[in-house]
Amino acid sequence: MKIQRQTTMLKRKGNQLEKKPSASNEKRLLTGIQSTSTPFPDGAAFSAYVSVHETDISKDFTVHFDTIVTNIGHHYNKHTGAFTAPQHGVYVFTWNLYCNTGGYIQSQLVVNSNVVGAMLTSAQGSSNIRSHTGIVVVEVNQGDVVFVRTHPTHIHIGNLYSDIDWRSSFNGWKLY
Repeated sequence: MKIQRQTTMLKRKGNQLEKKPSASNEKRLLTGIQSTSTPFPDGAAFSAYVSVHETDISKDFTVHFDTIVTNIGHHYNKHTGAFTAPQHGVYVFTWNLYCNTGGYIQSQLVVNSNVVGAMLTSAQGSSNIRSHTGIVVVEVNQGDVVFVRTHPTHIHIGNLYSDIDWRSSFNGWKLY
């Protein structure tokens, strides 16, 4: 008798659990990455990359990362290749550049006219393209303009490359 009651109770609990929705039996529709309408009152973040496979560059060339992935606050301008700080704070910036076999590119991260980061992307002696990534944590003021350029006086060998599977990119976000 006691075993029969316990069996009955277990069956009831099992039936109750089956009626509750769970993540495993719910159907979900994933439609890819979409923008959110949630405001970010103090937020600023962007991510952009070069969509052209090969870009002819020269000395003091501002790189235009023309395809925007994220642009919270709309402070990155794909036409100028520059980010304008919406407010004073500490920001993180990264840039990643690819150069062709045997080439090299000297690049700089610039705030207004001040170089705050520098990087050598070199594929010299290699049998394939190469990339390097620079990262800078810097305090900027409201209205400061941040961009990536090639070195203004040093030469480069080869051009800037980007592809759907490996992208030259520029990213930034407000840390605090």
